[in-house]
Amino acid sequence: MLTLSILIVVLLIIIAGLVYAWKSEMYLVQVLMIQNLLIFMIVNPYFSGPFFGPAVDILAGRAIYLYDLGLLFTRAHTFVTMMFTHADIMHIFGNLIVLFFIGMALESRVGKRWTFVFYFFTGFIATIGQYSLNWLQVLSGVSGWNILQIPNIGASGAVFGIMGALVFLYPKDRITMLLGPILVPRVRVDLAVGVFILMQTGIIFISGVTNIAHAAHFTGFAAGIVLGAYAKREGVMELKEGPLHDYTKLKKLVKTQEHKKIYETIMGSDEKDVKEAWSEHLIEKSKCPKCGQDLTTGECECGFDVWED
Repeated sequence: MLTLSILIVVLLIIIAGLVYAWKSEMYLVQVLMIQNLLIFMIVNPYFSGPFFGPAVDILAGRAIYLYDLGLLFTRAHTFVTMMFTHADIMHIFGNLIVLFFIGMALESRVGKRWTFVFYFFTGFIATIGQYSLNWLQVLSGVSGWNILQIPNIGASGAVFGIMGALVFLYPKDRITMLLGPILVPRVRVDLAVGVFILMQTGIIFISGVTNIAHAAHFTGFAAGIVLGAYAKREGVMELKEGPLHDYTKLKKLVKTQEHKKIYETIMGSDEKDVKEAWSEHLIEKSKCPKCGQDLTTGECECGFDVWED
């Protein structure tokens, strides 16, 4: 009963968070970080004591699940829940710090929908990669069957997938990264990704975590590159062409239900041309919040600027 309750709570957090991310102006990456922290507080031993045992049992993935279709069916949820479950503070810190800097950089370029695909698809492939290695070790006689029972947890496979996608799509772009306690602006993506990989590996080493899923990291990163190539062919790079506005600034113009619907259309689209067209439409239907005059462009005669103020 306890394990079922934990599973229901975790699934509700994941589903509710994703629905909220889809309908709100928050970045999906921000929501993913909050979900990971909430679930960490619920299932981690520092917060839940003896509950961590059954929590891991119901949320973690295991390679043995691929052995029996009936078992795989009853544990199918673990392909998702394992990505939101972490062993300790250093484990979750290492994943979230990279997810924030790399994930936000990717989402600002490709949008919420593609970020969702990158995160969950590469996380799934990373899990399959780790399970495949475990089974290969057993079948080759290198390891015993006990390796198939080792719990697989953590968002690192998905995080490495995000890194793979970003470095493939935008290797020469400049992003901000955290180097120890120092924020370093305008670092090339390829250099930042390399440093982040070293940092996360170092954090894992310092934390003393054993049974690290290196195969999940490798396959997640590779999956990000492959999916990035597909996304590029599908035109994801076009989302970055030209200057992008901070469309959340349009919220101050929302005064009527019609305005609200237009604003929701803007925030719900990942297409730059659609966002720009509806932004112009909203501005034309609005009044200056500063002086009350009708707006025809983003700048008012009184000096108010929609995109700056």
